[in-house]
Amino acid sequence: MKKSISVFGAILFLLLIVSTASARKFSLGAFAGLNLPLVQQDAKSGALFGAKGRIPLLPFLALEPNFVFAKYAGKDVGVREKTYPQEGGDITSFGADLLVGSMPGMSKVKFYGLTGINFNTYKRKGFSNETGLGWTLGTGFEFLPTEILGLEIRARYHAIKVGEGGKAYLEVSGGLNYYFGSE
Repeated sequence: MKKSISVFGAILFLLLIVSTASARKFSLGAFAGLNLPLVQQDAKSGALFGAKGRIPLLPFLALEPNFVFAKYAGKDVGVREKTYPQEGGDITSFGADLLVGSMPGMSKVKFYGLTGINFNTYKRKGFSNETGLGWTLGTGFEFLPTEILGLEIRARYHAIKVGEGGKAYLEVSGGLNYYFGSE
């Protein structure tokens, strides 16, 4: 866990240096929301929170490295007329999204689509940890009341391949972005 956070911090630092050198406006942000399982019959919704950086590549394109912690609650599962309680679990995700749409300098309200790839660790009490690649697809919008602060709402479909199967979630979140640099 500490290694993942260190790697994320180092990558984010390098991206910020590159972004500053190119004299473009970049942001750091934090977000929180709901993690809604879509296909798992043994899980209920839980919370998520994370951090991200946004580096504009072109006026309509940005790269967003991110680190997400998600929880989900357990659910009782019925087998042969008996009910068994299932524990919830955690998902730790590190990846990058590519945002396409209006970026800084366009207007006070920005709409975008996103797609990304990520590396995930899935933990559940009583089971061994599983890791796997995942991908995201979503949309969002950001309102900028000032030139340095953005309020954001987004929804992402997050699919993860683990073992012989997979997991799919809808992540709905809101957050704040703080902008640095000039346009």
